[in-house]
Amino acid sequence: MYTRDFFVKNNIRGEQMKKMLVVLSCMCLLVGCSFMNSPKKAVEELLKKYQSLDEVVLNDLELTSESSVFTGSNQRNEYMKAMKMQYSDLKYEITNEEVNGDEAVVTVKISVYDFYKVQKKASDYLNAHMDEFMTDGNFDNNKFMSYKIKQMQETSERVEYTINVDLKKNGDEWKAEAFDRTTLEKLHGTYNYEQN
Repeated sequence: MYTRDFFVKNNIRGEQMKKMLVVLSCMCLLVGCSFMNSPKKAVEELLKKYQSLDEVVLNDLELTSESSVFTGSNQRNEYMKAMKMQYSDLKYEITNEEVNGDEAVVTVKISVYDFYKVQKKASDYLNAHMDEFMTDGNFDNNKFMSYKIKQMQETSERVEYTINVDLKKNGDEWKAEAFDRTTLEKLHGTYNYEQN
């Protein structure tokens, strides 16, 4: 037969068990949050923004394309299509993460379309077929840019690069620093890998 003391003792144990579960849940949440907010995770989220053509990424691309030498909105739009293809088809693998206090470096191997090679081939083609890009006896840069952009859109050749993403911790959140010119050229597939 059960006595009152039995129920009181078990009720206390039940309260202790509830407290332990609450403490364990909080610990799991904290560990989970710190894992979710690691430098590696911040870089993954950033690269996924490129792949998903996030609004912020596209706004930056718009600004870049506005300062380029396009002769019309159609040409600029075609260039944007090529770059959107580049971003959405970006492949990556995070290979290393080094954390030093509130600073970190994440190393990433990326695979992108080889727009550098496309541009080089387009220039070589221009030199060999200059007459195709003439209008009324003058070189027509518009024709050449349209040709080059079309080649960018049609390429399937890829190139791999390694990039380092610098991050700083701001409060509890890791934020990537702005990419330098070389890193941007690698992401865009336009980096001159023959210069090394």
